[in-house]
Amino acid sequence: MKAKILEAKQVIQDVLKKSEHPLIVNFSGGKDSCVLLLLALEVTKDVECIYMKSGIDLPGSVDFVEEQCKRFNVPLHLTDPVRDYQGDFDFWVRKMGYFPAISYTWCSSRLKMRPERAYLRKIYGLDALYKLTGVRRAESSRRMRIYKKKGFIEKDYEHSGSFMVHPILNWTDQDVAEYLEEKNFTINKNYKPFGVSGCYYCPFYQVSIYQKIMAVYPNIYDHIIDLENEIGKPSVNGNRYLRDIKQ
Repeated sequence: MKAKILEAKQVIQDVLKKSEHPLIVNFSGGKDSCVLLLLALEVTKDVECIYMKSGIDLPGSVDFVEEQCKRFNVPLHLTDPVRDYQGDFDFWVRKMGYFPAISYTWCSSRLKMRPERAYLRKIYGLDALYKLTGVRRAESSRRMRIYKKKGFIEKDYEHSGSFMVHPILNWTDQDVAEYLEEKNFTINKNYKPFGVSGCYYCPFYQVSIYQKIMAVYPNIYDHIIDLENEIGKPSVNGNRYLRDIKQ
């Protein structure tokens, strides 16, 4: 564990030397990004956080991010898909004609990455930025496959000229848990009832997650159910309709 912490901090130190601007932490408020922020602050105070609002954020997610940035005195940028790009989730479902899927997570690019790029360019122009992410190979078999041969730094293909930096690429779930426990860090309260944080809709979610969220917020998916009826296509992985899950 100690070796992985040193490795992660060395990655951050290396890009800090190259960057002409503060390091940008992609801070979702999830466990991995909390580890990332804490590690970055051990290396430097020249850090800014960015939270990419999706418009389908779980209640309390933005509040948690704002609270942590205030706690650690870190500047926070909040992007918005409508303000900074072209439209919200409902707009893109209608435009694309189908819901995001594991094979094509267009929600990530349209609601997060591209609005982030537009937002940051207003501030930093076309300058190179180093954006720290909480990506981990061990997070899933899909992540392992995608990042098997990738290193700690890669070009940001959604933001030409900038770089994505993955300091905790080699960390396991246990490493994350142990580090947060060591730091006595209280995680996002959404993890306990739902097992997730961030968005309340995701093409990777299992039916059980939607059921847990609806148990607390019965009407949170009504607009997605309306979209299912409008375009005649299911929104949940496995060809499932949210309307059926709700019933």
